[in-house]
Amino acid sequence: MDEGFKPHTLDSNLQSPSETLLSIRLLDFKTSLLEAIEELRIRRETEINYEDQISKIVVEKQELEWQKETLQHQTDMLQQQNKEAMAAFKKQGKYQLAVETKEKEIDGLKETLKALQISKYTLQKKLNEMVRN
Repeated sequence: MDEGFKPHTLDSNLQSPSETLLSIRLLDFKTSLLEAIEELRIRRETEINYEDQISKIVVEKQELEWQKETLQHQTDMLQQQNKEAMAAFKKQGKYQLAVETKEKEIDGLKETLKALQISKYTLQKKLNEMVRN
């Protein structure tokens, strides 16, 4: 404990009752003082630990915010890419639809041309028969 503290013997021949009471009070005061000092030391250690934990949490929070910003940026970029891809797909779809429509028109015109050629051949044949007669 305290090196300067030397317990007095409680020999009633050496001390008066007031001195004994004073020694008891002094011992009680020193005990209370040591308890208070120990509580303060524990409190200081606890506060230091809390400050360390708070610092770590603040750093972790900042890192998470940076990750969130990075992910948000990536999300925004992917949404933009998706939007562009959908626009290109729709454009391609419209082009494909136009191509299919033109192909159907061409097929229809080919059928009409065939029918006209057959009709022309039939008419030519009739004309040739009429000319021979």
